Amino acid sequence: MSFEHGKNTIARTEKGLLRGFKYNDIYHFYGIKYADAKRFMPPEEVEPWEGLKEATSYGYICPSLREQTIGNNLKNPHRFWPTSEHCQYLNVWTKNINNDVRRPVLVWFHGGGFHYGSSLEHKSYDGYNLCDTGDVVIVTLNHRLNALGYLDLSEYGEKYLKSKNVGNLDLLAALNWINKNIEHFGGDKDNVTLFGQSGGGAKVVSIMNMPASKGLFKRGLIMSGISGPTMWDFGRDMRECVSLTLKKSGVSNDNFTDIETIDPRLLAKNYAKAYKELGMQGVEYFGPIKSEDYIGEPFHNGYTEHAKQAPLIIGTNFSEFSNLPKCYDRNTMTREEMVLAIEEKYGKEHAVKIVELFEKAFPNNKLIDVLAYDVEIMRKTTCDMVKCRCDNGCAPTYNYFFNPIFRINDGSTALHSSDIAFMFKNIQMVPSTYLGEGVAEHIQHEMADRLLSFAKTGEPQIDNDIEWEKSASNSIKTMIFSEKCEVRENFDKELIEYLLSIKQCSSEE
Repeated sequence: MSFEHGKNTIARTEKGLLRGFKYNDIYHFYGIKYADAKRFMPPEEVEPWEGLKEATSYGYICPSLREQTIGNNLKNPHRFWPTSEHCQYLNVWTKNINNDVRRPVLVWFHGGGFHYGSSLEHKSYDGYNLCDTGDVVIVTLNHRLNALGYLDLSEYGEKYLKSKNVGNLDLLAALNWINKNIEHFGGDKDNVTLFGQSGGGAKVVSIMNMPASKGLFKRGLIMSGISGPTMWDFGRDMRECVSLTLKKSGVSNDNFTDIETIDPRLLAKNYAKAYKELGMQGVEYFGPIKSEDYIGEPFHNGYTEHAKQAPLIIGTNFSEFSNLPKCYDRNTMTREEMVLAIEEKYGKEHAVKIVELFEKAFPNNKLIDVLAYDVEIMRKTTCDMVKCRCDNGCAPTYNYFFNPIFRINDGSTALHSSDIAFMFKNIQMVPSTYLGEGVAEHIQHEMADRLLSFAKTGEPQIDNDIEWEKSASNSIKTMIFSEKCEVRENFDKELIEYLLSIKQCSSEE
């Protein structure tokens, strides 16, 4: 183990000098201010400074829409941090702080929808191991969220025209900072891979569909980030909700500038109340809105040309948010009891077909797992995205499915965000990733090393016998990351279609 902090850990940027620290072979730079911004205004470049700025502590994170609560620390250890609306900070892990080397750059967009979260919320977001073993530069970042990043005030004056997308404009500002400065950290500005999970994956898609992102990235990876209306605008009109939010916050035409100083947490809470009172369903919508800065989500609006040219990996987890009902114990139930449970949910007639299709698609799972299988939330929409890209002549698109059985509750399928530690090579930070001797390590190797290969070559291949082929419109070739890693073609297509047809029939009745 070695540590250094001093004259040899100083990096140059276009605005001034930063001093980080070196632990073993990796330089760490935390809390780099990549932009400044006034409330609801687009970000601006930071002013140059004299002397040294320390970059050894994480920067402020954006205030959350939600009250801070204890997360699932068994599945993914969480961290909390001081908040501020002035949260445009990024962090860098690198092996060099000069411009003699050009390594691939991976830029992480954190999860939490467009509502909450940060670059350090999950302990496993740490970039040390990917940087160390992968010989790449890792960047993670914070940006404005919820009401601070996506409140549409454009009807209240030209001054606020950009307010609905300033959160994404922060992301663009970070990518511009990387483009101008990453060579001083040993990175290749022309070889940037965006990757993110959940809301972070949705951010990857939305950034790709912003005209101004052209030239700022080369490819992307999306982990559980292709969802339904809660993640996308679909032309949603939020003006009535915004109007009621302002009313609840005591803001009118007479004192409208108060919007710039009111407590942002109060603003976010009033928005949530207004959303519910107006009868809107699901999670309160926050996210980029179609405008001159953002052409809209790709299903209905197509892709920018540079999004078409970017190779993409898209994946999901077995369960995501579909927990197995607590009344079932997958470890003690007999097969007959599992069949009975399926019959109780779907009816005897449908259960016969479901059992057949599920065992064909998931021969290594227990039959009761079908009740925890994510069909609608992520898996179906992800398959639709793969097809959409193929139909639109986009660059190669690769699909994965994460399906190990964890030892939480003596056995549980993969839930939302349980794949993060594997992709970051940080399973040692999350004890619940243990799957038996060498199993988690093998899955981590398959996932993280394919990401690293993708970042370097544009293809997610590693030196073994499993070739991960790109998908086609009628041929989704899915890399299954599980106790047994393999590629299968359209492996759960029939199951998805049948389960959705049952739901459709039920809704029509």
